[in-house]
Amino acid sequence: MMKEHVCSMLVSIAVVVASTAQAQDAATRLTLDQSIELALSGSYQARSLLLEKQRAEQSKLAAAGRFKTNAELAIDSPSFAESFSAVEVPNEPVQYNATGTTDWNGRITVRQPLPTNGALSLTSSLQQVNTSTFIDETDERIRDNRFFTSLRLGLNQPLFVPNTLKLNLEQAELELERAEMQYTRTQLDVVFNVTSAFYAFHRAKRSFEIATEEVAQSDRSFQLASTKFGAGLIPEVEALQSEVDMAESRNDLLARQGALARAEEAFKIAVGLPLTEPVAVDADLNVQLIVVDDELALQHALKNRAEIRESEINYRLAEINVKETDARSTIRADLSAFYDIAGVSDPGLDYGTSSYDLFDSSLEDLRDRPNNRGVTLSLTVPMWDSGVNGAEVAAARLTLEQRSMDQEENRRRVVQAVNDAITSLREAESRLQVLERSEQLAERSYQISLARFENGEITTQDLTLDRNRLTQARESYLGAFVQYQLATAELQRQTLYDFRRGQSLVN
Repeated sequence: MMKEHVCSMLVSIAVVVASTAQAQDAATRLTLDQSIELALSGSYQARSLLLEKQRAEQSKLAAAGRFKTNAELAIDSPSFAESFSAVEVPNEPVQYNATGTTDWNGRITVRQPLPTNGALSLTSSLQQVNTSTFIDETDERIRDNRFFTSLRLGLNQPLFVPNTLKLNLEQAELELERAEMQYTRTQLDVVFNVTSAFYAFHRAKRSFEIATEEVAQSDRSFQLASTKFGAGLIPEVEALQSEVDMAESRNDLLARQGALARAEEAFKIAVGLPLTEPVAVDADLNVQLIVVDDELALQHALKNRAEIRESEINYRLAEINVKETDARSTIRADLSAFYDIAGVSDPGLDYGTSSYDLFDSSLEDLRDRPNNRGVTLSLTVPMWDSGVNGAEVAAARLTLEQRSMDQEENRRRVVQAVNDAITSLREAESRLQVLERSEQLAERSYQISLARFENGEITTQDLTLDRNRLTQARESYLGAFVQYQLATAELQRQTLYDFRRGQSLVN
């Protein structure tokens, strides 16, 4: 009965191992670099931040475009209206005259913004108006056909206020720089997250392999114990203990299989692969220890970390907000000026005169008619707003003070993060070296114990203890290996410097 149960157990184990191995063989195999490249191009987080960066780029282009010449064409063709109006004549009944107007009007305006936040404009206008008026008193209809031509040069210049044109451009440039830094920081976060998921997957796979090997070892121990028990060399309790150990190993293998499946799904999500696509990872098991220059790491982080520059950007934006808010309560002046030439077609021309002749007549009048010009300086002086603007300025200044505090706090946090990353890396390096030696010793110890058990020098329990020590040593070294790889990735993320290749990651 015991043998049948053991055979059934071994068949189940073989099925688990074979199905897992078959899935790994059929899967797409990715290295760490391939996984990172895939995530940076296809993951949700990377694509979302890329769109945000592109949006900021377009906003900056729009702000820069506001300094350039623009033109606008407006056409009202036709504009038709009919109405009547009352005409009061002393000592006579009120007369009602009806007027119908058909208007064709077109304007082209070319506008050139000035660096001083003002603007020059040049407007050319052509207009033809047909008017038909019915005189109630005389019961007659009067028709008129006029053509108007004008060319107008205008200037508008705000005074005593911030240059919003330049400030808006500066804001757009700062927003773009911040978006680019956030994009770079997110890329580094993606690299770290993919690295973490990659090695978690590798660890789960290696743990499954260790558990599989432990099952094979426990099976061998059970076979030896069964043979010795049948020969009367060991008591039954040792044979039963061997079977218990084998059942525990099988249970652990099934748990590791579930952990492997979960780690594989988490890895697929991290790199942006469909959950139905089989995948495997090829980790480089050669440990490359790196030498870290603490001063270089700290200074490079303080110079290039996005948080530092972002705090400077936020401070500048807060300064701009204070300036704009404070300007609402100051004296505002607007200087406007115009110069135009205009012409009207000869009213003596017949009603049916062609548009071309009307236009030509308006040009003749334009050359003879005196030019129009004017200048206006308007002042707006705030008198009383019940303290609204004062409170708004105070709030803006408090925000500015907060941004100043953020600058110092961000520097302190960057220093702390870099120091923690360096410490964690060195701890992981020391642990890795110790546990590598421990695994080698545990392997040798188990081989010696197995030979001694075969010779009858130790009990099943002693062999089980050494096998468990080997499994634990392998798991510990695996954990230390993964910890070191993640510590290296974290140092790279915190300092923006690759100490393994000796190069900056800023560009």
